[in-house]
Amino acid sequence: MPTTLNFGKLFGKSPFKPMKEHMRIANECAGYMPDAMKAFFDNDKTALKEIKRSVSQLESDADRVLEELQSRLPSSMFLPVHRRDLLDVLEMQEAIADRTEDIVGLMVDLPIEVPEEMRKPILILTGRAADAVSAANDVVGKFDDLVETGFKGPELKKTKALIREVISIETDADHIGTDITHTLFAHARDMDPVSIVFLHRLISWIEDLADYAEILSIRARLLLSG
Repeated sequence: MPTTLNFGKLFGKSPFKPMKEHMRIANECAGYMPDAMKAFFDNDKTALKEIKRSVSQLESDADRVLEELQSRLPSSMFLPVHRRDLLDVLEMQEAIADRTEDIVGLMVDLPIEVPEEMRKPILILTGRAADAVSAANDVVGKFDDLVETGFKGPELKKTKALIREVISIETDADHIGTDITHTLFAHARDMDPVSIVFLHRLISWIEDLADYAEILSIRARLLLSG
């Protein structure tokens, strides 16, 4: 699938427009997760492989935006925020896209049967992880407005509220993930060791998406504090 990115229109004097585009792509990647998990439980390899192709294309697009953005952020460029803080946020955005590709790839390759009582909680965890990324996308989406208002006023309050929302969702996802892990270990005697290892990895990687969204938001809060 050819990319539709237009770097001529995407890049201007401000780094925030391409940064928002990069986060939009990462969010789109994570948005595939609920459907991917349903296909995984249904053993629908065709659907999973199609999702994998879509996510891989998006991840490649994210890489291209990141490389172009990094090349246009020389240390001498004047920015309204600290350059290092900006790059820290970008690092987490990229981690979200990368980890989503990892998860979908793992599901395509996993030949295991997930215990029935674990399926609904895993779907809920997947949804909450996607929610966290979506809320983090809203945080990054506020950057342009914040620059215009000098990082103060109502827009700053709205952004800080969004950051608190991301942190709350991550906490929720963390609790769900812990419960799922306990259930997994309770079934350890009925599963082969390889299945346990790979299913535990899958759960951990899903939790990573929420973790990265939280870290992104916390770093964004540092960025906004100047």
